[in-house]
Parts: sequence; C-alpha cells; structure tokens
Amino acid sequence: MPRFVLLLVVCLGAACGPSTHRVVMSAENNSGQSGFALLTPLSGGRTRVELDILPGNDPRKVAAHVHDGRCGEIGPIKAGLTDLEPNAANGHFTSTSEIALALDAMLAGTFAINVHDARDFSLYISCGEIK
Repeated sequence: MPRFVLLLVVCLGAACGPSTHRVVMSAENNSGQSGFALLTPLSGGRTRVELDILPGNDPRKVAAHVHDGRCGEIGPIKAGLTDLEPNAANGHFTSTSEIALALDAMLAGTFAINVHDARDFSLYISCGEIK
C-alpha cells in the first residue's frame, strides 16, 4: 500500500505542471481599466505573462512592461510585454508574452506590471504588483 500512495503522489505532482500566479491589475488615473495578469513559470528562467484588462475609451494598442518597484513608485523597465489589443471574443484588452525573468525572482523582489495610456505614454492606466 505505501508504494501505491508514493506512486500516486509522484504522478499527481508531475501531472499538475507549473503553478500559475495571479496578479490583480488595478485601474490607474480614473481609467476604469482593471483586470488581471496570469504569470506561469517556464523552463530556462522564463515566465509567460497573460494580461486581461477592461477596455477603455481608446481602441488603440497599449504598451505594458514589467518594472522594478511598486504601483505608485514605478522604477526602470525590466521586461517589455506584448502590446495589449482589443480581444474580439470579450472586448477586453489582452496580450500574451514570454519574458526572460523567472517568476520566483519576481515574487522574491519588488516588481510591478504597468500598462501605459495609448495617447500619453507617461500616463498609466493599470498597474499590478507581483507579490
């Protein structure tokens, strides 16, 4: 019986795959563009970042980055993300990126995902702290 339990635990652990971390994206500067990011660890110290935020008044693509720092105290860009575009399926702004930052390192440090306004790059419309 103990061998069966051990085998079952090993098989379940292998089948589960990488754990995904959810980041809450809060609206900034009265944009109303809140949402979430899903961060999934990949091999080689890389991370998949899937962003999904509510649409704004401007249908153009918007830039997003992983920055050093926290929301309200944004530091230098650490990784660029694929621009968010309107998703025809749900109307949200979405993107998927793979970045050369390990999820464990981001969770251990001080990092935030920041989304910029399409009209004014210095204006932030959504931000989420990776913690």
